[in-house]
Amino acid sequence: MTAHLLDVTRLYVAEQGRLRAYVRRILRNRASAEDVVQQAFVNLLGRRPEAEAPSPAYVMQAVRHLALNQLRDTRRRAQIELSGAPLDEIADLAPSPEMAAVHRSELLCLLTALAALPPRRREAFVLCRIEGLSYDEAAARMEVSRNTVISHIVAAMAELSRRL
Repeated sequence: MTAHLLDVTRLYVAEQGRLRAYVRRILRNRASAEDVVQQAFVNLLGRRPEAEAPSPAYVMQAVRHLALNQLRDTRRRAQIELSGAPLDEIADLAPSPEMAAVHRSELLCLLTALAALPPRRREAFVLCRIEGLSYDEAAARMEVSRNTVISHIVAAMAELSRRL
């Protein structure tokens, strides 16, 4: 091994933990911090062998510059990627064909279970749970008491839960 390689190796062994922790605070990413520290030492190894041994302060500045460059590049890539297309075109909000089939199947099961309910129970359930009427409004429309509507809905929920 050359003297230059030994100097860089010793420096790596002594400083790599501290450098990774420093870069991790900047980038907030452990894997990227390791990459930056390794890149800094690869760059040091690429220097001419006759160059003097790098100091820990020099390596710290080199690592800092690489980390800031990576942070800047990451932000620039994110801005370019987001500004290229309108946000509503990035993700398709429509359900996949598989999910549409599952939802249709579930809806069919629910409608079948609703159809099997006794008429007054079904009417109370539809008025309150589907149309959004209050118990009092449903009671007035069905011409029954509020408690009767509540009883119909409780019984409908229990029966639907059992069937589904």
